[in-house]
Amino acid sequence: MMTNKMILAAVMFAAACGGGQKAGSGLGGGKDVPPPPPVLKTGGDSGNAQPKIEHSADAKKDYAAAMTNFTNNDKGAWSESACRGSADQFASVARQHTSLVEAQFMVGLSYHRCNLLKEAEAAYQTASRMKGDATKIAMALSNLGEIYYRAGKIDGAKQYWESAIKANGKLIAARINIASLELEQMRKIGDKNPEWKKLEEDARFHLSNVLGVESDSYQAYTVYGLIYMEGWQKNKNRLDLAKLLLDEGKKRNEKYAPLQNAFGLYYMRRNALSLALQNFQAAVELDPKFIEARMNVGLITLNFRNYPVAKEQFTKALELDSKRYDAYIGLGAALRGLKDLDGAEAQYKKAQQLDPRRGEAYYNLGVLYKDFRASKQDDLKASLGTYATAKDYFRQFQDKQAADTDKAEAKEQVTLIDKTTAQISTFLKAQANQPPPPPAQPTPGAAPAPK
Repeated sequence: MMTNKMILAAVMFAAACGGGQKAGSGLGGGKDVPPPPPVLKTGGDSGNAQPKIEHSADAKKDYAAAMTNFTNNDKGAWSESACRGSADQFASVARQHTSLVEAQFMVGLSYHRCNLLKEAEAAYQTASRMKGDATKIAMALSNLGEIYYRAGKIDGAKQYWESAIKANGKLIAARINIASLELEQMRKIGDKNPEWKKLEEDARFHLSNVLGVESDSYQAYTVYGLIYMEGWQKNKNRLDLAKLLLDEGKKRNEKYAPLQNAFGLYYMRRNALSLALQNFQAAVELDPKFIEARMNVGLITLNFRNYPVAKEQFTKALELDSKRYDAYIGLGAALRGLKDLDGAEAQYKKAQQLDPRRGEAYYNLGVLYKDFRASKQDDLKASLGTYATAKDYFRQFQDKQAADTDKAEAKEQVTLIDKTTAQISTFLKAQANQPPPPPAQPTPGAAPAPK
């Protein structure tokens, strides 16, 4: 399946205030995400707003020095030692000036730059529980949502993004992330589900709010365009609206990789595969670590039978994420096209082990044995065993997670195998019942065979 990349970025933002307690981690070992702290909205009634805290000249000076170091690292290349050094510097500032929530937030962001997620989580949790201006604390809540999303804690991520928006309704990152999450859910349930329309309306609400705050948000235009691409089969006009939104994003930043990927998805729906491929390739060039774009390049080049390129893209996708099920399936298909049947089977079996509940690996193994192994065997008797293996994979597929139409297709494959094996068995039986050929007669006038 070709999907958009979720727009989930740790956003750097300065904040204010002091003290707080740490919450338990929700990243590993199946632990639940700790609930977000109660937040007070920015502004509003005096009883519903965080107090504004003025910081001393020393606090501002120490924070500015740590910030200069962070900014210099941002211009170059972060390393783990640089991330830890920056975090330590901000932590020192936070200890000396306990009301400076900006410093505590930057401890988390310094760790986040190097994907040191447990340390980043702990620092953000501390920042989110400090007292002060909720506008500042909202950034920590939003980034905690991003961390929990990456850890597969979807409900927890959404809770934190919603808390961030409660604290600061103008926080665009959290709104874009919620809209992106709702886009994923729309794709999962399909437009026939009554919940689909509610998800669409809420996603559009969040994105409209983002554009009301920042009219040049190309990230929001990208997700907005993808929202309108859903449900296009029933209403082709949605594609026209999607294109208008993507074009607005392109005016603002055409070098945004998810936007190029979104254009590729648009052209896929228009059946303009060459244009789609160009945009997917542009997305990969802009962001070589963009797995979804690499997957999309691989899938289109499979359709074009350009198996070497497809193999390269799926291999690189797996280097970036070794648990990417669909990349193993794609790599198997590319290797099969390159006539490396053993290599293809190995990839399908890796997918099978990764998630035994999904059906794609079983179906592809069935195709591999039926159309590539059995049909190419010269020994008809041996081919019966190969067809039996193919039949077994198709039968297993019917018990896995798959669409009803795909299960019906697998059933047809089993019927075809039964017909083929019946014909082979009849032929072999007839061949076995034929009388042996008569012995060869000597040719008249030929010399006798030597003794």
